[in-house]
Amino acid sequence: MRLSKHFIANWHKRVGTYPDTKEVDEIIRQSVRVQKGKKAVTRFSFIKTLTIYWHVDLNLIITVDHFTQTIVSVYSKKNMPQNRKLTIGEAQGC
Repeated sequence: MRLSKHFIANWHKRVGTYPDTKEVDEIIRQSVRVQKGKKAVTRFSFIKTLTIYWHVDLNLIITVDHFTQTIVSVYSKKNMPQNRKLTIGEAQGC
């Protein structure tokens, strides 16, 4: 999978290092899939959702577009205020 520019910038800001593709792939393999990405077709357009992974030990949420094979964003405790839950829209990068 490829890393988006948005993901690379957020990983550096939120995790503190620059991401390595193999390392991120391994983190995703070790993660719990919270939401499976889906594609819905309407009469005039299509809508796709991102797959959301949560790595329990690292406390990271990673969003992936499996339709384009792109890792989209990462969320960590560092960018989340205390006692605030992540909404699905935020997890999808909306």
